[in-house]
Amino acid sequence: MPKSAEILKHQLFKSIGSPWQDILPEARLDELLAEEGITYRNRLYTPIVTVWGMLYQALSADKSLRNTVKCFTTWLTAAGVTPPSSDTGAYSKARDRLPESLLQRLIPETTEQLEQTVPKAHYWCGRRVRVFDGTTVLMADSEANQAVYPQHGDQAVGCGFPLARVVVFFCLLTGAVVSGCIAPKTTSEIVMSRLLYQDLAPDDVAMGDQAFGSYVDLALIQQQEADGVLRKHHARHTDFRKGLRHGPGDHQVVWHKPKRRPGHMNTDEFAAISQTLTVREVRLKLSRNGFRDQFIIIVTTLLDAQQYPASQLTRLYGWRWHAAEVNLRHLKTTLKNGEAHSQNTGHGP
Repeated sequence: MPKSAEILKHQLFKSIGSPWQDILPEARLDELLAEEGITYRNRLYTPIVTVWGMLYQALSADKSLRNTVKCFTTWLTAAGVTPPSSDTGAYSKARDRLPESLLQRLIPETTEQLEQTVPKAHYWCGRRVRVFDGTTVLMADSEANQAVYPQHGDQAVGCGFPLARVVVFFCLLTGAVVSGCIAPKTTSEIVMSRLLYQDLAPDDVAMGDQAFGSYVDLALIQQQEADGVLRKHHARHTDFRKGLRHGPGDHQVVWHKPKRRPGHMNTDEFAAISQTLTVREVRLKLSRNGFRDQFIIIVTTLLDAQQYPASQLTRLYGWRWHAAEVNLRHLKTTLKNGEAHSQNTGHGP
C-alpha cells in the first residue's frame, strides 16, 4: 500500500499539482494535517492522496467518484502495481475522514500564498480588495439534501432538485475564493455576507452591489478595521449640496444608525454598532465597450479624496464588475460547478 500511495501521489502532482507546488507545497500540507491531528494507517488513500484526489475530482469534467477511482486504477496498472477494487467505497470513506476544518483552512492558505505572488504595484492604492457576490447551485437529489436545501417553491414536489445559495468573497487580484458560506435558497445574501465580514483583515477593502450599501453593512465592515466600497442602496436619498464637498458629485456626510434592529442580529450585536458613521458618497460614470454609460453612486468609508479620488474609485468599480460577474460564472460553467455533486448535507451559515 505505501508504494501504491506514493505512485498515486506522484501522478497527482504531475497531473494537477505542478501549478500548486509553490502555493501549497507538500511540506506545508503535512504541517496542516499534523495540526489537525490527521493520521491514517498504511492505506492507499493517505491524507495527501485524498486531498489531491479531491482537487483532481473537482477539476475534472466528470466529477464522479467512479471516474476518479478509475483514473487511480489506471495509473497503478500502468506502473505495474496490482490496483485495488474499482469500488468507490474506500475513496469515499477516505474523503469522509478528512475534517471540514482542514478544507476550511486550505482555502485562505492557498489564497494567501497565491496573493503573495502578485507584485504590490498591482494592488489598488496599496490595498487588498475583497469582492463578495452570491449565486445558487443545485444539490444532489437526496432526502437529506431536500430537508436542508428545499427545492424551488414553484416546482411540484419530487420534480425539482434541492437548491442552495452560496455567497463568496473573492480576491480581486487573483480571482481566488477567500471565504464562503452555503445556506438554503431562502436565506438572504445580505445575512450570509454579514457573517463573512468577520473574515476581513484590517486594511482590507470590501466591495458589493447596492443590496449591501446600508448603514449596518458599512458599520460591520468598519468593525473589522476594514473599509467598504458599496453601491448606495436605492432607498437612501443623496443630496450633493449638503455635507463636506470634495468635488462635483463627491461629498462627505454623517449617517445615523437605524432605529430598527435587523432580524438576524441579536440585541448585543446591534448595540455594538456605532450611533453615527461618517460616509463619503461619490457619483461614478462607468463606461464599457458595447454598453451605454452608466451613472451610479457608491458609498465608502474611504474619506480621503486625495488618496482615493473618484477616478480611482471608478477604476476599482470597473474591476469589481469583472470579478463579481465573471468569476462566479467561470466557476459554474467553465469548471462545471453549477451542481454540488456531494450527496452529504452541508452546513448552513
